[in-house]
Amino acid sequence: MSARRGSVALALMLAGCQGAPLATPRDAGGNLRAYIDEARRLDARGAPKAIRGVCASACTIFLGLRNVCVEPGAQFWFHAAHLPDDPRPDSLGSLEMLAFYPPRVREWVMRSGALDSTDFDKAKMLSGEALIAMGVPPCRDAAL
Repeated sequence: MSARRGSVALALMLAGCQGAPLATPRDAGGNLRAYIDEARRLDARGAPKAIRGVCASACTIFLGLRNVCVEPGAQFWFHAAHLPDDPRPDSLGSLEMLAFYPPRVREWVMRSGALDSTDFDKAKMLSGEALIAMGVPPCRDAAL
């Protein structure tokens, strides 16, 4: 098991045991399928998920969880999905990501052209504050 997956597994286990929200202080993204699977597991359990810090790429799908909250100072970076070792946009992967986003976030992503490129230098950023203005719940507890 990779260190990343081990960390995610431990965090999920602790969140389930303590009833504490799973917090994301920095997430650079990764394999979209793994994130989709994790998002579905979290949502099925109704597990709370707090997103703070930097959330880049695949982790943005967590914005669609029913028990998600975001810190106002968080940064969310959006770009097109792509397959491993292939820099071209993966239209199906990008559509899967769009399906997870709340409606107002989805509209912004489509209008902004965020999914036009896989190049992180061309990624589009939204702050947690902007997402809160779009209806994503803010984190209320500083301990999250």
